[in-house]
Amino acid sequence: MKRIVFVLLMCVFCPFANAHNPQIATMTLAQDPQGHYTLHISSAFDGFRNRLIGNYPEIDVDGLTSNEFQKLLVQYLRENISIRGNYDYTAVLGEGAIRLGHQTDIKFKLTGLPEEPTRLQVKLKGLDEASNHHTIFKITGGANGSKNFVLKKANGFEVSIKNTNGTFEQVDNDSDLLWPMASLAVLVLFTLISISRMFTKYKTTLRPV
Repeated sequence: MKRIVFVLLMCVFCPFANAHNPQIATMTLAQDPQGHYTLHISSAFDGFRNRLIGNYPEIDVDGLTSNEFQKLLVQYLRENISIRGNYDYTAVLGEGAIRLGHQTDIKFKLTGLPEEPTRLQVKLKGLDEASNHHTIFKITGGANGSKNFVLKKANGFEVSIKNTNGTFEQVDNDSDLLWPMASLAVLVLFTLISISRMFTKYKTTLRPV
């Protein structure tokens, strides 16, 4: 099994961006030679703090203890990071470890993804509709080296990617749904034909009352 590393960089393009910019974060989805996935997330502490304040207005985030803050942060990440593979596989963020600081780092064990995904759908939730965030999904380890994909407000912070023999390419969401929609159309057509035959077989003769 070739090692595959996916790097997800959540960033707002700013000419003065620095390592502790609260609007910049990075996420790395890594697969080891045994096929096990881990998810590494890094952001400025204030970046995570602002996300928690925005998503949990009923909670006094600044009044939380360190342990309470970490638990809420893990909850937020599990609720708002969606990574799917091959349509039917959904990544599950499992055990995690957090290192709090000006730059906060989080590592999760990840389960639920296929060992060799041919499709990836990545979506970030919990972002304000007015957010200027631009998120870059960077994939390394493919046949053509690394490649970047942008998640932004215009595409709902969502990107779909196909893997063809180690070459990763972005596909439009509408195109990505072509085969599922085609399958659904065939199913509906088959159902209509079956119903039509059933009524044809059992004809009912109406008689005047």
